[in-house]
Amino acid sequence: MNPKFSLNIFHKVLITLLAVTLIPLCTLWIISDRAAQRELTDNVSQSLILTMDTVANGINTWDDTNLHAMNQASRLADTISMIPERQIPILKATGKAYEWSFLMFTIAPDGSNTARNDGGAPINYGDRSYFQAVMKGQPVGRQVAISKTTGKPALIVATPIRDANAALVGVLAMSMNLTDISKIVTDIRIGDTGRAILLDASNKVIAHGDASKVRTALQDFTGYPALKVAGIVDAPVVYTAEERKVIGFMRKLPQGWTLLVEQDYDEAYATMHKMEREARILIAAAVVLVIGVAIFFGKALTRPINELTAIARQLSNGELQVNIPQTARGDEIGSLARAIERLGVSIQLAMDRLRKKV
Repeated sequence: MNPKFSLNIFHKVLITLLAVTLIPLCTLWIISDRAAQRELTDNVSQSLILTMDTVANGINTWDDTNLHAMNQASRLADTISMIPERQIPILKATGKAYEWSFLMFTIAPDGSNTARNDGGAPINYGDRSYFQAVMKGQPVGRQVAISKTTGKPALIVATPIRDANAALVGVLAMSMNLTDISKIVTDIRIGDTGRAILLDASNKVIAHGDASKVRTALQDFTGYPALKVAGIVDAPVVYTAEERKVIGFMRKLPQGWTLLVEQDYDEAYATMHKMEREARILIAAAVVLVIGVAIFFGKALTRPINELTAIARQLSNGELQVNIPQTARGDEIGSLARAIERLGVSIQLAMDRLRKKV
């Protein structure tokens, strides 16, 4: 039968030192890690929220500027007249004032194009959603579409033209390049991977922090994971998008658009990852050090005990002429050595008495 395994002094010393060292160290690490993670999460969240506020304010300011210009133009008598010759100078002047605008035009209630500032042929806009929205009574109509003028994605904003009796006599519309509008979004940076994404009411890309995502064809983000994450409009949350882990925050803007700000999780929590790596290295170093100390002290403890064990075995076998060097020690091992020495003397005396009787 195999001898039953039992812990010797070295094992006990090693376990004791590991427990004394690692338990408080790991406890401190866990507490500190959780506190640091909460603090870092708060900082990351605040950064995303502040970035969101900055981008949203810029978009709202830009949108308000456009609407203010269009509302002013729509109230002019020449615009209200719905006479092309009177409207064209106003359309040209307004369009020239806003460099991101490449087309301003008016639409009659039947959808026909009344006037435009580019001198192009009239087009029927009756099927456009921005036109239909205004005709249904909405104060503003918006649509992201491929412009027939430029062949590129464009944002069209429309406002009503009303006469002195507030009757709807037409629609004033402005087409704008997305590349110019996206400057508000693309100028925002959060580290190396942070970016903002602006979507219209139907989840088409108006602007994207990654220029490669804005192409000649409209990008439909309806299936983008962030749009399906619960609670993302209340606070930043972590999710997976395009095979990468990100943390993002989303907000609905007054225009009906969706603004998303996100950053790669690994970059946002790089400080935390570094701290965890350093903590693991520290714990590993502590384990190595403890094992080294345990080996040193374990050997220092077990060597004299093993020697005394061998001496006691010799005495039990009748070998009474033994040398016990540990008797000079002042610790417990020295006491044990002296006790064994006395035991040897006692055995020797007992053996001598037995011989005399014989």
